[in-house]
Amino acid sequence: MSQLSAPSPEHALVAELLSNSVAADARVREEAYARIVELESRPTFLATLIDVAYLGDAQISKLAFICAKNALARLRGFAAIRAASGVDVDSIDPALNNLMAKLLSVFEAHLKDETKVIGKDFALLVRKISRRYYPQNWIPMHDLLVRGVEAALSDAVTSTRTFNCIFLLYHIFKEKSTLRLMRDRNDVANLAEVLYPLVSRLWIKHWLERWSSGSLDASQFASVISNVDLELSRYLDSLLIILYTRGLRNVYQRTELLEILKLIWVKMKLHMFLLQSELSSNAQLQKNSRRLIRGFAEMLDKEPMIFAFVDPSLALNPIFDYLAVGTVDAVISQCMEVLCTAFKSPVVNNDRYMHQFYALHGESDGLRTLRKPREANFTVCATFDEMKSQCELAASCTKGGSVTSSFKKALSPMKGSYNAVGNVAENMSRQATFLFWECIYARGGVLQLLDFLRDKYLTLDPEAIAEWSEETVPLDSPPQAPAQPVIEAMKVTGLPILNWVAESIVGVDCRTNFPQLDSYLLLYSIAYPSIANYHTSKHYLTILGAFKKALSEFDAPMAKLLIYRCSGIVNAWAERVNLFEEQTKREILHYLVSCLCCEGDSIALINLRAQHVVPFHCLYSKTVDEPFWDVLRQGTNAQRIMASLATIAKLNAPVIQHRSIDLLCKMCLEFDTELNNFGHQLSDVLAVLSDGPGDLQLSASLLQTSLGFLNSIHWRRFYVEESTLNSHLLRFLFHLLFRTVVVGPATNDKATTSCQRLLSLCKYAELEEDLLMLWICLLRVLPRTVDTVDQEMLNNALSLFPLLIAYLADGDHGGAPGEMRVSSVSPIALDVVIDYLAVALDLSKFQLSGARPATGMADPSVGIYESSGEMWFQLRATASHSVAFSLYQLQQLSVETLKRPDGDPLRQGGLRLLSMLTCGFGTFCMSSANLLFHMHDILLQFLVTLNEAAILPENAPQEYQRSGVVCLKNGSGVESACMWQVATVSSEVANKVSSVIPVICRWGFDAPASFSEAVIRVLGSGRFSSMDAIILSLLHVSKKLVNNAYLRLGALVCCCLLVSTVASHYSGFNLFVLNREAHSQSNGSESDKDGFSNNPHSDVQGVYLPCYLLRLVHPVAPLYLDAKRAFCFSTMKAPLMEGGPTYVLPPSKRLHIFTNVSATYQSTNLPVFDLSPQELFLGALKSTISCIVSLSRTLSNRGVTRSAELMLADGARLHAKLREILEGCTNGAN
Repeated sequence: MSQLSAPSPEHALVAELLSNSVAADARVREEAYARIVELESRPTFLATLIDVAYLGDAQISKLAFICAKNALARLRGFAAIRAASGVDVDSIDPALNNLMAKLLSVFEAHLKDETKVIGKDFALLVRKISRRYYPQNWIPMHDLLVRGVEAALSDAVTSTRTFNCIFLLYHIFKEKSTLRLMRDRNDVANLAEVLYPLVSRLWIKHWLERWSSGSLDASQFASVISNVDLELSRYLDSLLIILYTRGLRNVYQRTELLEILKLIWVKMKLHMFLLQSELSSNAQLQKNSRRLIRGFAEMLDKEPMIFAFVDPSLALNPIFDYLAVGTVDAVISQCMEVLCTAFKSPVVNNDRYMHQFYALHGESDGLRTLRKPREANFTVCATFDEMKSQCELAASCTKGGSVTSSFKKALSPMKGSYNAVGNVAENMSRQATFLFWECIYARGGVLQLLDFLRDKYLTLDPEAIAEWSEETVPLDSPPQAPAQPVIEAMKVTGLPILNWVAESIVGVDCRTNFPQLDSYLLLYSIAYPSIANYHTSKHYLTILGAFKKALSEFDAPMAKLLIYRCSGIVNAWAERVNLFEEQTKREILHYLVSCLCCEGDSIALINLRAQHVVPFHCLYSKTVDEPFWDVLRQGTNAQRIMASLATIAKLNAPVIQHRSIDLLCKMCLEFDTELNNFGHQLSDVLAVLSDGPGDLQLSASLLQTSLGFLNSIHWRRFYVEESTLNSHLLRFLFHLLFRTVVVGPATNDKATTSCQRLLSLCKYAELEEDLLMLWICLLRVLPRTVDTVDQEMLNNALSLFPLLIAYLADGDHGGAPGEMRVSSVSPIALDVVIDYLAVALDLSKFQLSGARPATGMADPSVGIYESSGEMWFQLRATASHSVAFSLYQLQQLSVETLKRPDGDPLRQGGLRLLSMLTCGFGTFCMSSANLLFHMHDILLQFLVTLNEAAILPENAPQEYQRSGVVCLKNGSGVESACMWQVATVSSEVANKVSSVIPVICRWGFDAPASFSEAVIRVLGSGRFSSMDAIILSLLHVSKKLVNNAYLRLGALVCCCLLVSTVASHYSGFNLFVLNREAHSQSNGSESDKDGFSNNPHSDVQGVYLPCYLLRLVHPVAPLYLDAKRAFCFSTMKAPLMEGGPTYVLPPSKRLHIFTNVSATYQSTNLPVFDLSPQELFLGALKSTISCIVSLSRTLSNRGVTRSAELMLADGARLHAKLREILEGCTNGAN
């Protein structure tokens, strides 16, 4: 080509680099790529690539175009433009300008050369540039294309030049039409208006003038139409259709556009006719025909309103005619896509108007009876203007009444909403729907169409069925029949259709005509959601009888498919089974039981059992509480079902495995009675869990099923009546745990004092979270009455405790050097340790707290002993078994997790672990210097949080202003130095402080000297100006903790401990609480909302702090002392696991009680679980009041006159039990 540069050394270099870029040697490829990227900075490089593309061989040409497109993306792509600030996206740099000039010159050369067809790589590169720069910034290319099309209008014969212009125009416009900005869409619409007159005239000249008769026999077509004609015809059709669907606006309003469109469908009719002749194998004819059919589908999708004025039967009838005799699969698939689009269209098949024209009939010859839409007097408007006039006339008669739109606001994302034309759009949709259904009924109606599609296109190829049946139990859907998506889109409904399908299923002999039966079964499966409401019990029982008959008589290679179809239909029934009659449910149950319990080892019988597990599981889940299941409890069927399910669970089919295991476990527990002991069969489930390819799936199924069981327990009832938990279930779940954790041999070392060690938390990392949740749940449901628990199981469960501690405390496998393994595993693992420790405290009763550290290898019966320089505890769980675990390692775990930042789940777990350690081993913990160091940090953070929680009245948010204000003062007149703060704190502060209260209380009770020293040191750090804000915030926290009375009292105990410590070291402390209610503007309010006087003392203002503490105890006491509830602590709702299934961790009774006791009792050396709920709370109440009395005595010793009298100022108004306790404590103090 003359416009290309002559070969040069630069061309040779680029060609060599391109060749090396695909070399086998990686080093050569990398060097070539780096050199190419370096050359991209040259302004002439892109143009040079085009020269190389036409000077080299085919491979070099392909590589050159690819390199040019990649370089263009790097230099001019959106990422490059965004990275270069201040660069205009529409600017053209020298490199792009040179490339565009080179492409233009090459295209000019193509137009002059009648023998060379333009390459697709060239067109795609032009298309990439045209997306942003055509036509405004590439006028020469636009003018050249327009001149080429205009020249083609005068050509006598089809030329390559014409094809090149149309080919390039199609790619350019297709790229432009994908733009979505409003500005770009307007440009596309303007370009379409420019191109359409030229393209439509060329289309008419090329096809209509040549074949104006509208008919053409096969011999004439073969002799006259060349491949160039067909190629040009295809791209002309494509370009014209894309102009309609993505460019031109308001096509339905322009009669001249609609006339051309009708001619396009006439052309499609001719092509479909030719495909029925001996030319059906012509590849070019097939491509052209498929493009026209696809164009019809695009019209239905993008521009459906045109079918209000263009009868869709012009295109639908040729499609139906071809489907009756056609043989080309690709064309048939395209025809099915058109039908799907038509039935899904909200305009052509509008739901609102479809029911007006969707007429069904129930005559015996209904398939042969022709039926028209019911509105025989429907008036069809020929044009948009005519319809608009009618709508305006109708609107004037109805005084402007409007019709609610029945379709979405923007059916065409390229062209905007149809609502702009108002009620006319509704009338257009109604008329398009009428014309569509008129075409359907002109060919026989819905039943005729369904029967045609079923008979010809709903049967499966035997080879495809055989390939699908290769699996032992096929779980994937069979190959999709061509008509399946069409029937799904039709959403057929009505009693006549149901009767016809049901009668056909019953009437077909599966032994002689299985394909026909299969087509009816598939049709029923597809149509069931829309015809389900028309079913009666007779329909279900009749079809169920047909299934039994077919399954009992059929024994052929197609057995798997028949079983799959029947089980799928029954499963669909089970999803709606709650709406069925009792007899129908009972018959479905009998059918499923007979399938599950069939005997035999043939492939067909294995499939029959396995495929019906899912519908049986669905039926069981939805109806387990209904009486018709009693038939299984009264007979031997339950035993047979369980045996069958245990066998089915061995199949390597995850869905069926999970359902069968779930069913087996649930039915064992459901039917487990004293007379019928089915619970022992849970061991059959564990027998299924063996090493093999399906072990992961089996473990996953078992864990999910087990968590489902535990999640369904009524926890409030369980706290009172532990015997409600099935002992077989507990044994089964523990054995599942033992089989899933990985324990291996180890030397007897100090880490475990055992010959075993924990190698991994779970066999499979994917199931670790589920296993840990199961582990926690099991520890929390472990009954306190261990005599009722399997002793071997209990011993095995407790023996894992020291192994787990050693595993988490391992310092060689942490997330970072020097960290323990606990830092890299799930935080739930630490919760397992905490629950183990709670179980240990429970089983040890009061002996634990009374134990004192021993030296050497003392008698382990005392509890704590020393071994190899570490402190251990010997837990004697049963008479024959004991477990030793390292207290030192538990302390180290707590220290490691407390290093985490605030808010980290591991730090929260570390606080809970520290709380349990201080509850059971308070004296021992306070002797650990390392642990005390971190407890100092906890105390500092505790006080800082309380100090920062104080909200000044002027800074209070709107929702806090109604809470009133409060301050502490010395009791004399109101002073200007009083620091008022809002009388509440945020819920976040309350939650944060509540997690630390048990630790602070235990520290103050078990090691008062250490606690006092720590408080004075922290307060002396200079971070706190006074104690007032801390004390008042702590009182507000107590009021905020309304869901847990123990922590509410614990906050008051903390207050007593802090004030006693500070009062012992400092004087001049403010001890009188002065409240100012939100509604009062003065200090003179006589009483607060609970009826207590704001000035109960005759000679001082405010309420003496010990007296105020008693006021806070007063409303708590009657809630529990007078309550008849059988539990004594708050049962908070367990949160869902983030990102996991809908399983919840149950609340722990042991953790709650030990936390509550730790926060309130001065000594934990008592068997807390042997106390009734009321006795336990009464003890907490006594301990709290004792602390208040002790505070009053301390303040009296520090110079507060009449301290006891001031404390008892409200004595007459307190609860009777509080007065009794207070009197006892006061007398004891005296």
